[in-house]
Amino acid sequence: MTYRTHEIKVRFSDKEFETLNKNVAKTRMSREGYIRTILNRKRPVEIPPADYWSLVREVRVLGNNLHQIAYKANALGLLDVPLFRHHAEHITAVADKLTAVCLPREDKG
Repeated sequence: MTYRTHEIKVRFSDKEFETLNKNVAKTRMSREGYIRTILNRKRPVEIPPADYWSLVREVRVLGNNLHQIAYKANALGLLDVPLFRHHAEHITAVADKLTAVCLPREDKG
């Protein structure tokens, strides 16, 4: 466990303090944690929009349904492999794009 024994006092203008608080509120972090994240050259990640988890759930259901259809179609010899691959890749791309927009990875460097 890291023990933080050094303390500094920083003064902000009203506008700077308001900006800091708005940015912190978007992340569910403490002010201290937010500032430490920035000092460590990481980008604080904002809370995803409220609809994010329901959209992810829907995309996963679509992927699962597609998988079940492919399993059945393959068993019956009815699978159009190129078409299936196209739709499966599209669903994966949508899920990846949704995640990239709502939960961006930390900047490295």
